[in-house]
Amino acid sequence: MLGFFKGDDLKSSSIAPVDGKHSNLDANSVHSKSASNAITPDSPGSWKSYRAVPVVTEARAFTEEEADALTELEKDTRRKRKASKRAYNSLQKIGNHQTAINRHHETYRRNEARNERRIQGYKNTSAKYLHSLRPEYAKLGQGLEQSAQQADQAINALMGQL
Repeated sequence: MLGFFKGDDLKSSSIAPVDGKHSNLDANSVHSKSASNAITPDSPGSWKSYRAVPVVTEARAFTEEEADALTELEKDTRRKRKASKRAYNSLQKIGNHQTAINRHHETYRRNEARNERRIQGYKNTSAKYLHSLRPEYAKLGQGLEQSAQQADQAINALMGQL
């Protein structure tokens, strides 16, 4: 993990769509599901309902054993209802937390992208400035060559006098 933060695991790649191309910014990439069974308008999940017992469609008499079994099933179903309520409440809270985490991450990503663009802009400005110095360096080099030639000529003239 420390290597990741130090940048040891980073691969060099192009930094931006300077040639007008982009990747992973299309709707299918941006709006990909967070889970294969995520609930969306296109995949609303199952419409099946929970039922502890089948529907009694016509009047009937129950036996003592059936009544006792149904009483036990009712108690068990009540416990399951309470547990299910707690579980669904926890699932909702977990969902809210993970949504907040994703929100924080996306805010971070936007900030990182903005900072990367700034960094590249600063580098671009420096590169343009360095390009502007090239003619001056060329003049310096030319002046140095002229001085060297003049010195060589003076030395040759002295050597010719000897």
